[in-house]
Amino acid sequence: MSLPLSIIMQKKSGFTCIILHIYLLVFCMDIVSCGTINDTKTLISDLLSDYNINVRPIANQSQAVNVTVQAYIKSIQEFNEVEGKFSFIGALVVMWEDANMIWSPALYGHVYEVTLLYPNVWIPELVLSSPSDDVDSLGQKWNRIRYLYNGLAIWVPVDLIESTCSVNIRNYPFDTQKCKTSFNSFGYNDYEVQLVAATDKFSLDVYQENSLWLIEKTEVKVTETGGSSQIDLIIHLNRKPSFVIINVVMPILFLSLLNVLVFLLIPESGERVSYCITVLLAIAVFMTIVSDMLPRSSEPVPIISFKLMIDMIISSFIVFVAIQNLTWYHRDENVPIPPWLKSVYKHLSCVCCRHKKIFNNTKVKAISVSEFEKDPIEKKISRLVEEHVEETEVTWKKLSMMLDRVALIGFTAATFASFVIFLVVTAVSSS
Repeated sequence: MSLPLSIIMQKKSGFTCIILHIYLLVFCMDIVSCGTINDTKTLISDLLSDYNINVRPIANQSQAVNVTVQAYIKSIQEFNEVEGKFSFIGALVVMWEDANMIWSPALYGHVYEVTLLYPNVWIPELVLSSPSDDVDSLGQKWNRIRYLYNGLAIWVPVDLIESTCSVNIRNYPFDTQKCKTSFNSFGYNDYEVQLVAATDKFSLDVYQENSLWLIEKTEVKVTETGGSSQIDLIIHLNRKPSFVIINVVMPILFLSLLNVLVFLLIPESGERVSYCITVLLAIAVFMTIVSDMLPRSSEPVPIISFKLMIDMIISSFIVFVAIQNLTWYHRDENVPIPPWLKSVYKHLSCVCCRHKKIFNNTKVKAISVSEFEKDPIEKKISRLVEEHVEETEVTWKKLSMMLDRVALIGFTAATFASFVIFLVVTAVSSS
């Protein structure tokens, strides 16, 4: 009764562990019914009697111990963009052949497998080479290693893995992150211990969805670093932007629109300046909140920081225009209006109301006696009425009202343009 290693170790199939578990489950009944406690004690005593954990468990010491690794991920625990820290609860199914752990089941009451604490046997020390805190090897002292009678060792260390991650928040909150967690067989050269990836990606069979991050894809690669074998576990994360849009981007848009409404307040209320300054401070608070959510790095600068800066500039211009408007509204009417302001006012008035003509002075065209003699008097009087336009006087208050209308339309358009451009640029850059 034997299990071909080619079935267990094949990389082509992604069901290596499932096949193994089915195998163990099928033969577990025979183990329980045939093996006794004394058989197991005798077996373990014989196996460990001459066992040395400092010697690699391979008959030919000139060859490397092939260690096959299959990565599992249970859940994403934390992704801290500010500190560049990525942690997840995961497991590695580690398998190798131990030449010291081969026995004949018939001699030990048909015991086909045993489990041992890993400090008592040789294991391939897998050290996290990209730690966010202390450097430590994978696994705990209470972990057990399961050995099959043909020498196959199966070790399943489950742990909270905390590693560093290079964060790129240029397209925040539509960003995609690539986090690499590396394990290295420190203490052994690549010709002594060779790591082998069971599959080229993580197993997501037991993965639980995260509320903020979506796993786009995973990769498992084996590289050589510093003369030792290293396995890289790469996770591509795609942020779910709904939370940031609802709690950060949309409130900023609404605050910007509220700031524009200052031009609908009547100047006599006396609340214009305090209103727009209050909104300006609220936008500044949101800038502080967003900056606390992002890493302290200037490369690359997130697009949302430029968007917030543009909103701050727009809000500052609104405060300036509101103050200038109040200055015009309360200015003495005896103060002359500059000609260029009158020209601007007339042009904007004509654009708004093209059926009206505005002039500074009422002028009546002089009609000579010869013209009266040529045409009937009724036609000349009609021409006078048609060409006569009542003067519309330009005042500081009218200039202030015109500035209110222009500022309301202009700043509203600028606010919407800033928001739309931000969404388009970030969405296109992240695609």
